[in-house]
Order: sequence, then C-alpha cells, then structure tokens
Amino acid sequence: MNKEERQNRPTTKELLEEYYRGVEKKGGWGHLLSEDFLLSGTIAQETRGRDAYVNNSFFKLIRGLKVKELIEDGDTGFALVSYDLVSPKGKSFTSDVAELWKAKDGELVSVAIYFDTAGFSRAMA
Repeated sequence: MNKEERQNRPTTKELLEEYYRGVEKKGGWGHLLSEDFLLSGTIAQETRGRDAYVNNSFFKLIRGLKVKELIEDGDTGFALVSYDLVSPKGKSFTSDVAELWKAKDGELVSVAIYFDTAGFSRAMA
C-alpha cells in the first residue's frame, strides 16, 4: 500500500463511528467488515466470515444503542456500548457491552465482545 492509499483509508475510529451509525439504522455497515471477519469473546462459539456476523440474530434484538466510550489506538478500537434490546418474547432490556475491535487496511477485521451473559440469559428467558 502506498502513502496516498494509507492517507485515504479511514481511521479505526471513523470505521467504528460508521459501523455504529449503520447498526442503529439497521443496515449499511456490512461493507466495513473484512471477508474473513472474526467474532469472539463471551459467546457460545467463535464465528468467522462477514456474512455470519452480518446475519447474527443479535442485530434483530436491537431497538437502539448509545456509544458510551470510544477509544482508538492505531488499528485497535475499544467501545463501551449500551444496547436497548427487545427479546423475541417482547421483553425490553438494556445490555452494556465492551467491544474490542481490530482494523487492518481500512476494514474491521475482528471484534471480541464481553457482556453479562447471566443477565442477558435472564432477559431472554
């Protein structure tokens, strides 16, 4: 990648800001992810691939979100996000999620998410 290409690619913070705007609008963010995007953290199973992440059922639960903290350090980003969610049974609840992102060459390549799994399970029951 030449100097001009590096200067024109978005920063990690810009990628994340566009991602969260897209998630809130319910679309228009999949192009920000690498083809082999990796999801890990406090989840049942790691998943790899843009399509697997974009089609994750979690996104159907989101009714709103608030980014409480967004920190960038080069190709690493950290976000503390408060999600307003509605369970499939119609129960509204809020979940605070810590998200550790990695970017490379102007794309988001991975996220590790950490949240209260017991609280989430109770709200979904």
